Amino acid sequence: MFNTVYLTDESGYRRDVEEFLQQWQSEDDFIIAHTSGSTGKPKEICLRKQDMRVSARATNRRFDICQSSRLLCPLSASYIAGKMMIVRAIEADCEVAFCRPSNSFLQSPAVASYVAEGIDLLPIVPSQSPTLLESLSSTPGAVRNVIIGGAAIPTETETALLEAKPERTGIFATYGMTETCSHVALRPLGTEPFTAMPVVSFILDERGCLRIVAPEYSFRELQTNDIASLVNPGSFIWRGRFDNVINSGGIKIFPEELEKKLEGKLPCRFYIKGENDPKWGEAVTLVVEKGQWEESTTDDELIEICRQHLSHYEIPKRIRHLEKFATTTSGKLKRS
Repeated sequence: MFNTVYLTDESGYRRDVEEFLQQWQSEDDFIIAHTSGSTGKPKEICLRKQDMRVSARATNRRFDICQSSRLLCPLSASYIAGKMMIVRAIEADCEVAFCRPSNSFLQSPAVASYVAEGIDLLPIVPSQSPTLLESLSSTPGAVRNVIIGGAAIPTETETALLEAKPERTGIFATYGMTETCSHVALRPLGTEPFTAMPVVSFILDERGCLRIVAPEYSFRELQTNDIASLVNPGSFIWRGRFDNVINSGGIKIFPEELEKKLEGKLPCRFYIKGENDPKWGEAVTLVVEKGQWEESTTDDELIEICRQHLSHYEIPKRIRHLEKFATTTSGKLKRS
């Protein structure tokens, strides 16, 4: 029987759940949602309830969520990830528990106790991974499946999760967006390709960007700006955003791939972008966040580190310093 449980004391997150349930139970055939704003200003959109049902049923089918299942959501129901946990529970006619969204949600005795009794699906963002690691070691096997979305998973975090993961626990990175009612593809940690959810497939446009083919959804097809390598219609490898691609001297460079190569190598937060350049068209530029590291590391030393890990044409030609990086609520970087 569908049931909502609140595990921690705070009115804010409860209000978000209750407001969504009111929208869901209304006669409207859509609900209001908001995009994350990672590629621009956050915007308000209308999502059809039937599309949300299709998505929920696909996830329930993929993870065998049924009437006896127990779901835990440490995410806000004001965003699509939290909303969809409710819809999944409604469709499966099972229980979903909510707690105050935080990076240390498992430190609550009530939440830890709930997990210890076993849960079937847990959605988190990458910043909540440390508390998940604690749970995997203290209550091995209590969490059957984990889905991680909202931002890229750092390589170090993915490695730590794989090392701590019990054999019978599945941990997956997700690919999707608010417009698709959460994820449309999953990638088991430790692997590279994303695999389509039931009722979804993929093709590429002339730019090499992913187009989501979903005949059971009202949008039928949805064009993205995500560059991918298609393994087959049901599987792809994500390479980066078309908006971010740098064309330097006729060579296309994917900033996300460079950032992966440099992850953990630089003593600061950073990202790669292209800037107009009279010689190269666009110059690879390293953008760094200011901090105490600047007292001991020069720009020349940063470039030398890059030189050790990147090919000749990938090495940044410039460095820009920003006071503080902007991020979304899920921790996803807002590139400027």
